[in-house]
Amino acid sequence: MEAVAACIPAPITVPQPHVTIAGLRHALGDCLLAVSFLLATLPAARELSFSLAGAANVVWLTGAAIMAVMSFARFAPRTSTVNLRTLAASGGMLILPCFMRPINLSIGALATTGLIFELFGVVLTQVARVYMGRSFGVLPANRGIVSKGPFRWVRHPIYFGWLILSIGYAMSYPSGRNIILIVATLPFIVWRIEEEEAHLSADPEYRRYMDRVRYRLWPGVV
Repeated sequence: MEAVAACIPAPITVPQPHVTIAGLRHALGDCLLAVSFLLATLPAARELSFSLAGAANVVWLTGAAIMAVMSFARFAPRTSTVNLRTLAASGGMLILPCFMRPINLSIGALATTGLIFELFGVVLTQVARVYMGRSFGVLPANRGIVSKGPFRWVRHPIYFGWLILSIGYAMSYPSGRNIILIVATLPFIVWRIEEEEAHLSADPEYRRYMDRVRYRLWPGVV
C-alpha cells in the first residue's frame, strides 16, 4: 500500500489571484484618470466634423482619447501623495479645459496657428508619454525617474503639451469663455507641478535630475 501511495502524484495547487486594497486603489485611479481624459473629448464630440474646418476638433478628440486609453497601462507607484491639494491641482489642470466649447470658429492665420499648436501639443505629449512608458500618471507619485527624450530638456513636457493643445483649441475657437478657461488653467498647472516636485524631491535621483534639467516647461524660459 505504501508503494502504491508513493506512485500517486501529489495534487497540483493552482495559485489563486489576490485582490488587495492597493490593487483596487490603483485600478480605481486608472479608471478615474481615463474618465478625466474622456471628459476632455466632450467639446470635440459634440461638434465632430472631419472637414478642414473641423480639424481642430479631430485633433483634440484624438489627443485626449489616446491619453485615456494609455491610462490603463501604468505601473503602480512606489510612493504617492493623495490629498485635497493634489486632487484639486490635478483636477483643475485637467477638467477646466474640458469646459471649452467649439464656437466662433476662427479663420485665416489664427485658425492655422491654432491647429499647429494643437498638433504640436499632441505630438509632444505622446512622444513624452512613450518615453515614460508605464510610468505615466497624474497625481503626484514616484514610478521611477524618466530623463530621456523630451525630459532631457524640460521636466514636465506632458503638462506643457497639454497646455499647448488647450491653447491651440482656444485659438481655433476664440470665445471669451474659452480664453477665461485657459487663463484659469495656468495656476492649476503651476500648482500641480509644485505638488509633484515636492513629492519627488524626496528621491535623491530626482534632485540630481532637477540639477541637470533646470526648466520645468520650456527650455530657457520657465
